[in-house]
Amino acid sequence: MSPVTTAPTPAAIVQTAAPAEAAVATPSTSALVAQVEAAGIVPGPTWTWSMGDTESQCGVIAGAGLATGCTFWAAGVERTVFAGTPSLALVAHEVANAETEHFAVATLLNEVSAAAAGTSWSPTDAVASCLVLHFLGFQDNAAGAWQCPAGLAASVAAHIHDTMVTTQTTATCGVTSHTSSTLTFSASSGTLTVTSPSAGSVPQTANAGTPVTVSGVGTFTANDLGGTVSVTGICEG
Repeated sequence: MSPVTTAPTPAAIVQTAAPAEAAVATPSTSALVAQVEAAGIVPGPTWTWSMGDTESQCGVIAGAGLATGCTFWAAGVERTVFAGTPSLALVAHEVANAETEHFAVATLLNEVSAAAAGTSWSPTDAVASCLVLHFLGFQDNAAGAWQCPAGLAASVAAHIHDTMVTTQTTATCGVTSHTSSTLTFSASSGTLTVTSPSAGSVPQTANAGTPVTVSGVGTFTANDLGGTVSVTGICEG
């Protein structure tokens, strides 16, 4: 069972000064995109890019200078829009953002986000910067002060296309006895989501290692993204 993903919040990237890599020449954006993809950063199969208005998808970008970039989802297609004259670093970061949003699993995002410790604008941006370092050999400085370590960058590149296995445990309580039961679900890694049978309820989500307790009559299902899930408590049949 594969985890369900939701569309990420559009990310706006600002380039306020041209990096050293772009100082010698100013290639076309299409040439830069081709260079990034040839280096090994591969966005999802539905990804497209264009030049245009980043404000319509990402809002007003404070401090916009030489160029901006915005990556977002629209009608099932992942898109990146560039404005101005983007550098290699900006283009690489946005293409890496697209790859990260399409492929990265939650555990990888969490690992890199913890290492970045708030110095990157988002977990997606943090992973993208690691991809840029590994495949192109420089820090993109495109989304905060985050400087991805070379070792972590190599790990990200090795695991960016990992798939997540979801383990599931289900308990059906009280259907015959009509007795309400209380169960506690625990998980070892990933994210633990427990669906309660109560009318109108929503799934309860917690980080792995944090138990989720539910009570009632009906079917309780717990999903652990990437780990193992267990249940304790008395379940009256």
